[in-house]
Amino acid sequence: MPVAQGTNTSARQAILVALGGLAGLAAILFVVVRAGQLGGGGTEIPVQLGEPVFPVGNVDELASLIGETEPLLLPDASGGDRDIIVNHVGDEPDEGWVAFAARPLTASRDCFVQWQAGAEIFVDSCDGTEYPADGSGLQQFGTLIDGDGLLRINLNVTSS
Repeated sequence: MPVAQGTNTSARQAILVALGGLAGLAAILFVVVRAGQLGGGGTEIPVQLGEPVFPVGNVDELASLIGETEPLLLPDASGGDRDIIVNHVGDEPDEGWVAFAARPLTASRDCFVQWQAGAEIFVDSCDGTEYPADGSGLQQFGTLIDGDGLLRINLNVTSS
């Protein structure tokens, strides 16, 4: 009894695999070229990793806490190096709030300003530079008090 010859399935599989590989390569090239077009030519793609304004707490409670202890150090929760000090230099809880960098812009992460209660100044732990209670000379962040009496810090509003 004669046996009918079938088609060569291994050759067919090789052709299908090659075509699939070419289609995949074309898709990868398209993505790479498109990403280059989006990021090229000086165009920046903005990255926002959180809210730029965040609540610190109730101004009455914060003013009392800072008055009894010392200014607040808020470590950078994202693991970065933007640690912030919050201080109250006003006579009333709803005035005189400042927020500023806990270290000069050029200082290493190991250097930071420390509160000296007796002199009411901050002193740089590395070079001994003194800063007033309002953090003048350090990068400043915007502060505002909302309608609920919460102190908020705006990380996008800065000055030196």
